[in-house]
Amino acid sequence: MRIALLLGWLWLAPVAAAMPLTIAQGEFAVSASMVPPPDHAAWQEQTLPDVWQRNHAPGLEHGWYRFRFDLPPSARTQAVFLPRLGMNAAVYLNGHFIGDGGRMAEPLGRNWNRPLLFVLPGERLRTQGNTLHIHLRGNAYTQAVLFPLKVGEESALRPEHERALFFNISLSQSASLLIAFIGVLMLSLWMRRRQEIAYAYFGTAALIWAVQSTNLYLRDVPFSTAQWETFVNASFEVFAVLLLASILRFIGAWRDAFRPWILLLLIGSPLSLLLAPAEHFLLVTALWHFATLALTLFTLVMTLHTAAGGNRDARLLVAAMSLIMLLALHDWAIHSAHLFGHYAKRILGGDIFLLHYGAPILFMSIGWIMTNRYLRTLTDFERLNAELDQRVQAREAELEASYTRMRELEMERAVAGERERIHRDLHDDVGAKLLSLVYRADSAENAELARAALQDLRDVVSRSADDCILAGLAADWRAECEKRLSEAGLQLEWSQAGALENIHLSPPQALHIGRVLREAVSNTIRHADARKVEIRLVCEGARLCLDLRDDGHGCPDMPQRGSGLRNMAARAQRLGAIFERYSVPGGGCGVRLDAPLDSPVQ
Repeated sequence: MRIALLLGWLWLAPVAAAMPLTIAQGEFAVSASMVPPPDHAAWQEQTLPDVWQRNHAPGLEHGWYRFRFDLPPSARTQAVFLPRLGMNAAVYLNGHFIGDGGRMAEPLGRNWNRPLLFVLPGERLRTQGNTLHIHLRGNAYTQAVLFPLKVGEESALRPEHERALFFNISLSQSASLLIAFIGVLMLSLWMRRRQEIAYAYFGTAALIWAVQSTNLYLRDVPFSTAQWETFVNASFEVFAVLLLASILRFIGAWRDAFRPWILLLLIGSPLSLLLAPAEHFLLVTALWHFATLALTLFTLVMTLHTAAGGNRDARLLVAAMSLIMLLALHDWAIHSAHLFGHYAKRILGGDIFLLHYGAPILFMSIGWIMTNRYLRTLTDFERLNAELDQRVQAREAELEASYTRMRELEMERAVAGERERIHRDLHDDVGAKLLSLVYRADSAENAELARAALQDLRDVVSRSADDCILAGLAADWRAECEKRLSEAGLQLEWSQAGALENIHLSPPQALHIGRVLREAVSNTIRHADARKVEIRLVCEGARLCLDLRDDGHGCPDMPQRGSGLRNMAARAQRLGAIFERYSVPGGGCGVRLDAPLDSPVQ
């Protein structure tokens, strides 16, 4: 058993020796001296963390801490690690200066978010009775504080220092670059669509945050602490107002009634911080930050209300807004902890500011949502543009068709006008002469020939370019046939079948069919020696059948030569029709024309 205990002690002894010593209890003295105060100074017991605004007189800028410690024998290099302090510190070991975090006079070196590690010279160390003095330099515009420090082997403290340096400094620098990039991207999108003012607000807010967050890692700035702290705190209000205004506009919840409150924060915060006395500066900043928290909560409520109404973008923003609200509340409680004693610290459990860690999440979330909407808008625009192009092309085609139709109508009107002029001229000149020939003819045959010539002239000239209704044409044909046959002493039996009033013939079709009928009637009058003529007009489907037969001496006795039959056959061919001449049972001759109505005339 003793051997086991001895082995355990031998194994744990080096580990215990390597573990850093955490120092949270020391002494404090007020002194503006740049060297450690003597032992007879007014040293008082002090426990770390020590928040000056809570534990010491207002306006204190210089203070000294004294810590006594022993170190176990070790050949390794020792160091002192200050994980967190504000604003700057200088370290002395056994009365000898070891190092500091930058300028100890204005403008101060800013180490409020930067951990400090100082190597302790071996020749200055003692095995027992070491005294460590820390000169803490604060400012009325900042929260001077010193947290528990650690003393131990450098190899054990260096990784902890590097880790804290990465999370506090390197990560903040990367986040600032990322947020600045998002701001530039949003402003570039706004430049392309100036009506999307939410993108301008958001991009400007991102750039302001990127500049304002340099406070997290810049140690040396060319301004006094008062000037820099005023800029940092005022710019935070401006950033918050622009960000929240961009969210309200983006989700469509912006109202003009919000403008006075927005202007109050934009103008009132910087102005009041510039005018605030040093002893009240932190209180004024706490009040303005609280007002910003109230505006953030209001924006979150409006976002929830809009999301409940079905706004997709608002639903996506709720989670990010809720996270930022919690982080902002946490940081405000830490920033204002001196107003509430230890209560906020006990409730929240820690003294690390978290908002700058959540800021990239917020900006990336809102940036992604805004970019997604921009892309959706662009896609919709391209789709609408394509549809508009199609509509324009269709409209251009319609206009071109309309122009073509108008040209055709103008041409038809011109042709109709010219036809009317020719008709008048022919009617007044040639028509009058043919009519004179009808009355002066020395025989019925010559009179019939003159009358036929007159009718042909009227048909050629007076037919319009419009479609002709078959029912009207049939009435004209019947009237003409009755007149001619009655004058020749023949009886006409006319019959027709089919919906002739729904059939339209083109002018060429009407002309050729009418000519075939007239020529057939003329042949009957001249050669058939008949007493009665039957004419039947039948329309079935897309075909028109014209059948004429008489009770004369029949087809064998009719002349086989002459232009009449050849003309009828030629017209039938141009119509694409079937033409035939046949003998009527019991005596007589007939002709039949079977014409398609949907076939173009050659």
